[in-house]
Amino acid sequence: MLISFTVENYRSFKDKKTFSLKASSMQEHKTFVREDNGVKLLPAVAIYGANSSGKSNLLSALKMMKKVLLSSVKTNPTETLKTDTFKLDERYFQKPTLFEAVFTSDDYTYRYGFEYSQKKINGEWLYSIKNDREKLLFVRNNEGIGVTKDFPEGNGKEDSTAENRLFLSLVAQLNGKISLSVMSWFENLKIISGVEDFYFRDFSRDFLFAGTNESRKAKEFIDSMDLGFTNIQKAEPEENLYNLGSKPKTALESLISLNWDRVWSSKIKTGHKVRNNDGTFTETFFSNDEMESEGTKKIINMSGPIIDTLSKGGTIVVDEFDAKLHPLLTQKIITTFNSPNTNPNNAQLIFATHDTNLLSNKIFRRDQIWFAEKNREDESTDIYPLSEIKEQNGEKIRQDRVYEKDYINGRYGAIPYLRG
Repeated sequence: MLISFTVENYRSFKDKKTFSLKASSMQEHKTFVREDNGVKLLPAVAIYGANSSGKSNLLSALKMMKKVLLSSVKTNPTETLKTDTFKLDERYFQKPTLFEAVFTSDDYTYRYGFEYSQKKINGEWLYSIKNDREKLLFVRNNEGIGVTKDFPEGNGKEDSTAENRLFLSLVAQLNGKISLSVMSWFENLKIISGVEDFYFRDFSRDFLFAGTNESRKAKEFIDSMDLGFTNIQKAEPEENLYNLGSKPKTALESLISLNWDRVWSSKIKTGHKVRNNDGTFTETFFSNDEMESEGTKKIINMSGPIIDTLSKGGTIVVDEFDAKLHPLLTQKIITTFNSPNTNPNNAQLIFATHDTNLLSNKIFRRDQIWFAEKNREDESTDIYPLSEIKEQNGEKIRQDRVYEKDYINGRYGAIPYLRG
C-alpha cells in the first residue's frame, strides 16, 4: 500500500509537498481503516481542486517517478533525462526534481526516492522502516554511492552505475531481492486516465474472458452496475469480412490484415432483449462500441484494472475519475474499496475528481478528502486534507458538516476564482 508520496520542482509543484494516505486518529468510519505492516492506512482518497490547480500534476508526478525508475536501466549513458520543472521561477530551472514514495511491499515498508536533473541523478536513497524506525540501505549523493551491511545485494556495484541511471534499477536487474521487491511495487502501480479509458480496453477484454476467478469477479462487478444489458461476450472476427484469399500478401495487405486483427482483438458485444413479432424475446448481441453509452464503455474498460487491483491488493490511480460516469456509479466503486468485505486485500484507489456529490461524510472520512490549490502569487500548488483544515475558532472541521456545501461556498479553498 502507498503510505505517502512527496514531490518537489515538478510542473506546478515548486516546493516540497507530501500527499499522505496515513489514517488520522479520527473516529468516523473505523472499518475503512486498514493496517499494513503496523501502519494504519486509507483504502480510498479523493483529490479536489479547480481546473489547473495541480491535482492532475500530483498524479502525473507519481507516474513520472514510476517511468523514470522503470526505464532507467535502459537509459543510454549519454542520454538526457526528461524533466518538467517549475517554469515560473528561473531559480528552479536548474534545480533537480525530487520524488519520494513510502510504501509496503512483500511484508516490508520502504522509503525510496531520488533527485534528478537532465544530465544526472543528483541523489538517491532507500530505507526500510519497522515500528517507525528507519534503517538506511543505501544513499547516493555527489560523493558517490554508500551501501550499508543491510543491503548486501548492492555491494560491488556502486561503480557500475552511470551518472544518469538509478542505482536501484541496476541492482534489480542483477536480481537483488530487496531492489526487485521495490521495483515490483512500482511495476504493479496502475496509473490511468478516466477520460482516455480506451488505452486499457484491451487489458480489460483479455481480463474479462480469461476464464479465471478474477474474470468472474470482473463480470460480477460490471453486472452490479446495472448498465442495462443482459450479458457480455467476446466478439470474434466475422468470416470473409476481409479475405485476401490464398495468394501471397503484399506488404500493404499484410499490414491491413494485421491491423484488422488488432481492431477485433478489443471488440466486445453486449446482450439485449429483442422483442419478436410473436411477443417473445430473444437475447441478441450488439457491438459495444455501437450500442452502449460512453459511460457504459468506460465501466467495462475500467473493470480489468479495478478488479485486478482489488485481487492483488495493489494501488490504482485515476485522473478524471468521474468523467462520463453517473455519481452513483463512482460512489459504488469507492464503496467497493472502502469496504473490507469487497476489498479484503487492502487495495487502494486514489483519484482526482470534480464530482461534489461524493463530498459526503457518509462516503468518506475527513482524512480521505484532499484539496489542491494554486498560490495566487506564484501559481505553485499546495495540497492539504480536509482533516487538517480549521475553523476560525481554531477547531478542526466537524464530521457533521455538509462538506459539499462548504466546499462550493469556498470554505475549504481549492475552488476557481470567478470574475464578473
